[in-house]
Amino acid sequence: MKYRIVDKTVLYRGFFELDAYTVEHETVAGGWQRITREHLERGDAVAVLLYDPQYDEVLLLQQFRIGPAVRGEDPWLTEIVAGIVDAGESLETAAIRECEEEAGFRPRRLLPLGHYYATPGGSSERLFLFLGEVDKDRPTGSGGGQQDEQEDIRLCWVPREQAMGMLQQGRINSGAPMMAILLAFGCPAAATSQAGG
Repeated sequence: MKYRIVDKTVLYRGFFELDAYTVEHETVAGGWQRITREHLERGDAVAVLLYDPQYDEVLLLQQFRIGPAVRGEDPWLTEIVAGIVDAGESLETAAIRECEEEAGFRPRRLLPLGHYYATPGGSSERLFLFLGEVDKDRPTGSGGGQQDEQEDIRLCWVPREQAMGMLQQGRINSGAPMMAILLAFGCPAAATSQAGG
């Protein structure tokens, strides 16, 4: 099916960019329709699930997020290392930089897990997921995030099976860690049986 961008109007420029696009596209029934959609541009991002295979543990992070706070929910989400890819930066370089800044570890190996559109109805942001192998006894720094970015991050090593259980219990409810855990380690058996029955 075909589409064409007819017009773009700048609505906001700041840390994010907001534009309104007028688009014409072919319809399922045949013919064309014209729509206007707002688009939030924030660039691509990387997210890394840090894993120590010797201990069979993953590193989870907790930090404040405005989205849940606005909804009146617990804003301290359980997440994994993540951040925006800077202009001209490779995905791997961004992933390593974020691991050092947020977690204080430099992965000895990065395994790509895949990528997805975070919110395709309103943004072109793609999130590239990695499994990063580290030795938890050999950090390269203190982590905790960048003060100039007002990051305040708590780090917590947990057994892989416990992380899978947290996912199953709904204690991990942010997209990147959910996807990374499932792609790296598969679906928990109980979650699969609940979905089927």
